[in-house]
Amino acid sequence: MSARVRIGNARSGGWWWRLPILAIIWLAFAAPVVTFFIGASVLRTWAKDLPEVPDLSVWRANAPQTSLIVSADGSHLAEPPFKDAGVVGRRTLVVLDDVPQVAIKAVLAAEDVRFFTHKGYDPQAILRALRVRYEGGRRQGASTITQQLARNLLPVEIGTEQSFRRKTREALMARKIERRWTKPQILETYLNYVYFGHGAYGLAAAARAYFDEEVDQLTLAQSALIAGLIQAPSTLDPWNKPERARARRDEILARMLRASLIDESTRASASAEAIALKAPHSVVRVSWYTEQVRRFIGKALPDDFDRGGLIVETAANVAQGEQLQHDVDEHASKWNDAEAAAIVWDHQSGYIEALVGGRTVPHDVFDRAIQSCRQPGSAFKAILYGAALETGAITPGTPLRDAPIAEYDEETNVHWKPKSGEHFRGIVLAQDAIAASLNAPAIDVFDRTGPDAIIKLARRLGITSQLDPVRPMALGASCVKPFELAHAYAVIARRGWAVAPRFVVRVRRGDDTMFDAAVPEDPWLDSARRFDRVAATAGMDPAERVGAEGGRLIDETTVFQLQDMLAAVVDHGTGSGAKMLGRPAAGKTGTTNDNTDAWFIGFTGRALAAVWVGFDDPLHKLGPEGDGRRAALPLWVRAIRTTEADRPRVPVPGPPPGGMDHVTIDRETGLRAADGAGGLPLWFKAGTAPSETAGAPGTSATDFGESSRQF
Repeated sequence: MSARVRIGNARSGGWWWRLPILAIIWLAFAAPVVTFFIGASVLRTWAKDLPEVPDLSVWRANAPQTSLIVSADGSHLAEPPFKDAGVVGRRTLVVLDDVPQVAIKAVLAAEDVRFFTHKGYDPQAILRALRVRYEGGRRQGASTITQQLARNLLPVEIGTEQSFRRKTREALMARKIERRWTKPQILETYLNYVYFGHGAYGLAAAARAYFDEEVDQLTLAQSALIAGLIQAPSTLDPWNKPERARARRDEILARMLRASLIDESTRASASAEAIALKAPHSVVRVSWYTEQVRRFIGKALPDDFDRGGLIVETAANVAQGEQLQHDVDEHASKWNDAEAAAIVWDHQSGYIEALVGGRTVPHDVFDRAIQSCRQPGSAFKAILYGAALETGAITPGTPLRDAPIAEYDEETNVHWKPKSGEHFRGIVLAQDAIAASLNAPAIDVFDRTGPDAIIKLARRLGITSQLDPVRPMALGASCVKPFELAHAYAVIARRGWAVAPRFVVRVRRGDDTMFDAAVPEDPWLDSARRFDRVAATAGMDPAERVGAEGGRLIDETTVFQLQDMLAAVVDHGTGSGAKMLGRPAAGKTGTTNDNTDAWFIGFTGRALAAVWVGFDDPLHKLGPEGDGRRAALPLWVRAIRTTEADRPRVPVPGPPPGGMDHVTIDRETGLRAADGAGGLPLWFKAGTAPSETAGAPGTSATDFGESSRQF
């Protein structure tokens, strides 16, 4: 029997060769799973601190926007830009239905052509961008409109770094946004948010910035150019780089063709159009007035004004303001190209209807009505005589001394010898003295009253400028600002009630009213709002109704006397030129030394106007005839005629208050005039009129003519 030969198994102990095969098999099945779990873990890590989905309606309500200042009739006066974190820009929100389809399609072609089909991120765009980058081509973006919106609305939370993490978080947030908000809502927000260059945020602002058009008037070519700017507003700026802008526009048109958003003939026609840019026109009207509104809102509501989106309703009457500017320019040119300022004020409502701070000079921002401090001359006498009447120092019938005055100031080495009309009269009744604007009697009134009482009244009436307590103050030697003096006269016109100058009537943002000072008499109110304002102001005194503090600032009997004395200025005094209005009025002229400044401030039963004419450099004079009567009063007449138009005539001073006596005074004696003897009818507070009658037995008559000769 032959021996068996055992041959060893070649694979015995050689199982290691199976390991690579097993590893390959394991990796083929396990790697995707592991990768999936690792990826999921990373995504969970990146996603767990994602912020809440932004509320697009809240963003719309709070978005920085262009504000709008409007006149009383709703005309646009100005569109102040917003200021947000150092950025100054313009934005006007629009609803998607107001955006033309050509503009929507152009933006989609430029930024996200599959916007209405993807779920927040676009896999095709991502793969295209990766392929182009791998092949070394120009870097392309793959962010959808929703991703861009997520990044822009949440820059801190999403991040701004160039990284896969940021892109992933951006896509995740975009997906969440699309679950909560509809495509139209997202697109509308994007079109209102995105920056187009030149301070234009949103499509509406871009339409104005480049073509001075409303957004609904954009053409296809214009829309394609604007849409192309989103990528790089500075690099593609059509104002500075028109060739680049045109090339980009044509690229957008080509994309629209490839996406079947337009046909070839439409593309060719739009591409052939020249880029006809048009700078936005300035919407600033009645610029002096509008600037005061800007300053007021900027001071009263600084944060809200910076944020913008305000609708600022003013009391400005545009037609009246533009006419006043024309009248100022024309009138001032007749006086050696002097400057002039004018204010028109509805003293019953407190509304400032028109304001002109100087002639029409584009670069001039110095408002002479508000900022210039000038000597008022005899226009200050209304305050002087008001203080004297208030303290009982005089009555309208008090005989005053009209004689030469000479003083020498040792400190300044100045001789002071004020003139008083064409000649000195000796003795003159107070009402005749103010009507004729006599200076010597005004000094007499000053001496009787004392500077403290005069200054105190001036302060109550709104004059804040420094007043020197010296005799020349009686003649308007201390400078005041035209607006201050207008305010003082407005209180006088209102029978002593305080008044708040009202440039701004209402401020609102959307449905939120932030400020409302409308009076029920406002002719521009609709019936519902008028009812609301009647309810809001019911039971208030005349000062409270116009938003003023202080109540009655002058006793009614005193201010009635003062109104009557100022009416005498118009009736038979230096302001008689105002009678050409054909309606009752009261006021006062003012002229300073050598006709440097000319003034007239006066009022009707409803409106007040203040006019100053002169030169910024007081070394320049108006000339020998440049006094208040000839250089300022004619402009005042034009201003009042424009504002009053065909309104009903209102008596000035109107019905007297209780406690007044109407007595006719004999100009020769200062006593009561005898029956049928004529004289000067004056109003006296009860118990202050002369008790004796001129020419009656036992009276000691004063011969004013003889007194005049003695002086």
